[in-house]
Amino acid sequence: MQGECQPLTTPGAMSAHLYRTFKRQLSSLMARLASRPALTPAELLALRPRRVLIVRQHNQMGDMVCATPVLRAIRETFPGAEILLVTAPVNEEVVLHNPHLDHVVTFDQKMWRRPSDFFRFVGRLRNYRADVAFVLSSVSFSVTSSAIALFSGARYVVGGDSAPFGWDISRHAFSLEMPSDPVQKIHAVEHNLAPLRAIGISTDDTSTVVVPAPEETAYARRILTDLGLLPGFWAIHPGAGKKQNVWPAERFAEVASRAVAAGEKILLLHGPADAGPLAELTGLLADEIGSGVKVAPACPVGVGAALLQQANRFLCNDTGVMHMAGALRVPTVTLFGPTDPALWKPPAPEVVVVRSGGRLPDRRGEEFGWMENIDVDSVWEAWKGLPGRPLIS
Repeated sequence: MQGECQPLTTPGAMSAHLYRTFKRQLSSLMARLASRPALTPAELLALRPRRVLIVRQHNQMGDMVCATPVLRAIRETFPGAEILLVTAPVNEEVVLHNPHLDHVVTFDQKMWRRPSDFFRFVGRLRNYRADVAFVLSSVSFSVTSSAIALFSGARYVVGGDSAPFGWDISRHAFSLEMPSDPVQKIHAVEHNLAPLRAIGISTDDTSTVVVPAPEETAYARRILTDLGLLPGFWAIHPGAGKKQNVWPAERFAEVASRAVAAGEKILLLHGPADAGPLAELTGLLADEIGSGVKVAPACPVGVGAALLQQANRFLCNDTGVMHMAGALRVPTVTLFGPTDPALWKPPAPEVVVVRSGGRLPDRRGEEFGWMENIDVDSVWEAWKGLPGRPLIS
């Protein structure tokens, strides 16, 4: 009958629906039990907290880099506070040496299945004795981040409104709700800042921050010595976390070959998700590997950032390392396909976008077929036209 609710047709769909319903009901109950005293924006700004806890569990590196201006905003608002950030292990090195933080602690989702590790983690947070905890979100609401903030024992918990994401948590548990928008309509940096600006926490400096440690810079220089490279090389990162954002390896190879023919040295950077594109690219550049083209070893994120600091210029897809390059102010050409650069291009003038002119037919789905529409000549002209950068001593 028209207008009737349609039944769940498979046992799997029914199980998933029941699990989501149970999780929402349980989280709502727990939120009521863990409720914090109410707080107005004016009262928050007048708090003068001694210790601030920030929880941001999102595990995308680019998202975390785009959230670093939020850390600056909180530091500028509470300059006398000690600030601790809880983040996912994958992002520890992105923020470990951030000047706006005093401590970084990681929370691995596996801790939920290891009670002893979880209780040690909670004990550490409770011993920190935060006066106020901030739960940061972007285009999703993290129940885990909310739970961490509430388990921490912080007197006040401030976070985004969970209702637009289908959760009944923030209105029961949080001291102060910030506005939330599940749809990103503005640049990622501004989208991260908007909820805090709405309650009076802001900054005039929206530049992103990634800071390699001195020991990471020393390690990077040893790598360059072992590879026989001097600072001022040109760097390429051929992979991306999303397959639809990867420019074809043969086109990266053509651009690299043109640079070598022009007398430049190329360093290929890569991460754990880049094995396929890297293998394809090194196969195409077999005659130049070891002479004009060098391959960096697998290395931690911080060391990769230190290597980028020694590069004259950089070429990459739309992926996390693009945001790291923008934060380091490395002259960069980045290749955009299905993603809108108005929302995701790093907010640094040194980063130049070459964007696909449209989508070619591709059976893999609507997000594929864009990168194949970026031609080699456009990328080469943009890359060689970059001003380069002074060497970092």
